[in-house]
Amino acid sequence: MESTDEKVEVVEVKGLIPLGNIGGGLGFGYASLCTAFAANAFGLCNAAGFSVAIGVVLIGFFIIYLVGGCYHLKQGNTLLGSIFLAFSAAFGLYGGAVNIAGTVCAALGIPCDFTIAAFANLLAGGYLLVLLPAMKGFTKVDFCCFLFSGTGVVSFGLVGLGLTAFNVVAGASMVIAAATAYYGSVATCFASVGKALPMGKPLF
Repeated sequence: MESTDEKVEVVEVKGLIPLGNIGGGLGFGYASLCTAFAANAFGLCNAAGFSVAIGVVLIGFFIIYLVGGCYHLKQGNTLLGSIFLAFSAAFGLYGGAVNIAGTVCAALGIPCDFTIAAFANLLAGGYLLVLLPAMKGFTKVDFCCFLFSGTGVVSFGLVGLGLTAFNVVAGASMVIAAATAYYGSVATCFASVGKALPMGKPLF
């Protein structure tokens, strides 16, 4: 007589399902931000309304980059985690708050000093440039994104201190940063399904 007992398959689950790579989404967001800054630098935006608009966007990026930084730190990537946290503070808190406050203060006739954001940009951009030698093994696309991001942010900091000639340098740098960030975002998504797009061999 055959047994009528049901066979039960035991599946052992070890740990959590691995998290996806957050880099693609962060890259796209950063590319859109760089595009906005470049457009404004080249006079393609409404200068009168840009400050408050970008200020609100930057406050949103404070949260996004804070999450991204914590994600990378949790994965054990101190380099990228620290960069994202630094930019969440410099862009999100300083940039966002100062742009919004400056617009409100101007409407109310209250003096507002924008140089605090300029110094934050100098520090954040300089932070990227100083960390470039630590990016051993980074692809050419990623390395160029960080290089021109650092250059652009430092240039914006100089513009904030009154050196307006650097506005063109800042805008051009943001164009390259946006292009490389966008391409890197697409490449990350393709890599997740086993399709590799060319990213360039590491410089060192």
